[in-house]
Amino acid sequence: MIPLVSHYKFTKAFTLIELLVVVALIGILSAVGIVSYSGYTTSAKQKNAELSLNTINLGLQEYKSSFGSYYSGASTCNAGSSANIVANVLDGQDNLTEQDFQFCISISGSNYSITAKNPNTNCEISLNQTLKTTRNNNC
Repeated sequence: MIPLVSHYKFTKAFTLIELLVVVALIGILSAVGIVSYSGYTTSAKQKNAELSLNTINLGLQEYKSSFGSYYSGASTCNAGSSANIVANVLDGQDNLTEQDFQFCISISGSNYSITAKNPNTNCEISLNQTLKTTRNNNC
């Protein structure tokens, strides 16, 4: 007589479908995380540029009190202008050249504007003498 119990042993393991579902979920979560991280780093770099603008503004005020006029040797935004600002306005104490932004100072009479420009994205953040910060549409 044939026994009613099956001779097949059931092992506890994951099926191929279960593994594919888990891999798909991990892929979706990592895609969302990468996009969020990218946005976070971009906004952190822009905030760092704003803080540097405030630092340059304080250096400009100190420069004016020492020399009687604002520093005007960095009117176009490039790596050289950032280095000139560090050397002349910030007394070599800050390194603006390590940022993604390039800094410049525009002076017209007693008015001035400090600009941080990212050459890769064309994002421009400006700070004027009334401490008003403006951004262009690329930021």
